[in-house]
Amino acid sequence: MRDYVPKSCGLPDALANQVIWLVKDYDRMKTEYDNAIWDSPDPPDGQPRGSNNGDPTSKEAMKRAELFRKLQAVEQARLAIPEVYRDGMWNSVLHKMPYPRDADRTTYWREKSKFMRRVAENMFWI
Repeated sequence: MRDYVPKSCGLPDALANQVIWLVKDYDRMKTEYDNAIWDSPDPPDGQPRGSNNGDPTSKEAMKRAELFRKLQAVEQARLAIPEVYRDGMWNSVLHKMPYPRDADRTTYWREKSKFMRRVAENMFWI
């Protein structure tokens, strides 16, 4: 099924698709961020001059910091949506569920376009 991008968000199609996929990847990123502290580096290969020399702790910290930045961008944009429309818009983007009948679909489209624009702004893509 196609992901509909509201034109009113004012984002180019490629950037709007990138924002949608960032939001769709939220659950995986949240799990990866929560489990990153329990990950351990690969065991050394035993070679004196192997290619696996480096600082695995700083690599893991950089990865975790990037995940945190992405998660915060999505969460901040989500909190800016009025609470009445938040769950309906969130379920529509993540799970392609139809909008609830408590408001007109144009209201949800308007909130979705504001949400997408805020995510792009929080990620400093625009």
